[in-house]
Amino acid sequence: MNLLPLLHQKLLFSTEDIVKEAGNPRSVATMLWRYQRQGYISQVRRGLYCVNNMATQQPEANKFQIASAITPTSFVAYHAAMEYHGLAHQVYYDIVVGSKQTFRAFEFDNYHYIPHFSALAHGVETPLADTHVRVTNIERTIIDCIDRIDLCGGIEELVNCLRSVQYVREEELQIILQAYHKTALYKKVGFLCEQLQLPVSHYFIAGCRKYAKDSVLFLTPDGTSDAFHATWRLYAPQNLLTINNQNADELV
Repeated sequence: MNLLPLLHQKLLFSTEDIVKEAGNPRSVATMLWRYQRQGYISQVRRGLYCVNNMATQQPEANKFQIASAITPTSFVAYHAAMEYHGLAHQVYYDIVVGSKQTFRAFEFDNYHYIPHFSALAHGVETPLADTHVRVTNIERTIIDCIDRIDLCGGIEELVNCLRSVQYVREEELQIILQAYHKTALYKKVGFLCEQLQLPVSHYFIAGCRKYAKDSVLFLTPDGTSDAFHATWRLYAPQNLLTINNQNADELV
């Protein structure tokens, strides 16, 4: 039984996928073990494999494709999504994976895949250029990273990422904000859109400012938010615009 043509069609596959098409579980297990020993495939984690390049014996699947295949609902999220969309300024080896199903964190090919439970399906898309990838769209990526700055690599990386944004769909931003329904998130998003001059209208910022009358908020949870912005009733790092201006100088 030669399974290689079938495996190359799939790129990433589970043991169950192959059993459904090839039959006998014991024979499939033996064949997968043999292919792994011969360097034809690599085991990503228990039950999940990817095809190797025949010349280099290195995995054909990239980190985004692997993250998308971990569970039936998994998708690339947070800083990894920023990187996928070309907005990240640093490359991280921690890949946060959104999913409705739980899984244990694991390492493969020098990357650390970390689960993050997410029940929200809106804003997760499959790019036309790569049907093996599921990733949050730019609008959801922006909101997710503002919501969890720690999962975007910190405030400096977030600011640098946001400065790279050239276009967003305001309607999509509003839909995602409504789906999360978090007052604090409206304030954070509106504040950063205003401060960093993201490509949104003043109507969008004004809509977010409606939530500013609620309780005082800290943009960062680590004690670095030391400057109070009365309009937003929000504390943010004193050097927020310094980060902004430094990055702007680098782009000149």
